[in-house]
Amino acid sequence: MVNLARPVMGGLYDTLSGAFGNQIAWLVGHTVIIAVGFGLVTLARNWSQIADGAKLEKRHSVDILLFTIVTGFQIQIYSGDLGWPLFSSILIASTFTISLGWCVKVLN
Repeated sequence: MVNLARPVMGGLYDTLSGAFGNQIAWLVGHTVIIAVGFGLVTLARNWSQIADGAKLEKRHSVDILLFTIVTGFQIQIYSGDLGWPLFSSILIASTFTISLGWCVKVLN
């Protein structure tokens, strides 16, 4: 059988495999991938209704895009160049970006 869950889920798949065995990890991993896929398709189909209900505007999209770019850049530096663990890099980068955004919006 083709195992798409191992490269997609990475360490989580290895943890599942160690805890429950290869067959259960394969089943759970592929179930998670399919569920995320269906969730993304549902999100895409209902995006206009979600955006109208949440009152999302263009500036919200710009904020999310900037947050993603700045945080992703920092994560790459922290985990790639400095060798920090990925989870720690995500937490530190997200916290710094949120703090920086607050300083720009509130203190400016």
